[in-house]
Amino acid sequence: LGEGGAGNYVKMVHNGIEYGDMQLICEAYQLMHEGMGMSCDEIGDVFEEWNKGELDSFLVEITADILAYTDKDGTPLVEKIKDTAGQKGTGKWTAISALEYGMPVTLIG
Repeated sequence: LGEGGAGNYVKMVHNGIEYGDMQLICEAYQLMHEGMGMSCDEIGDVFEEWNKGELDSFLVEITADILAYTDKDGTPLVEKIKDTAGQKGTGKWTAISALEYGMPVTLIG
């Protein structure tokens, strides 16, 4: 890694972990919304509760905030956002590096 690349490597791994967290958040949302028929407000309340305990994190906090946000017509804004995502490459690089080091990263791989 060398002296100059260690910070970049740590940031890359950090981003890879965040992508995994975001995937879990998305799957929890989908299960509650489609599987349990919960509204965005109800799901937001669940994330707000989760953020008070062991799952306290910036991503869980902003998820609760986003689910509470409505568009001008009163519709939850999250329901109007296109369900696609791109990538900058750091998640892919994390997965490749994990393979090279023989470390499992099943959450993002």
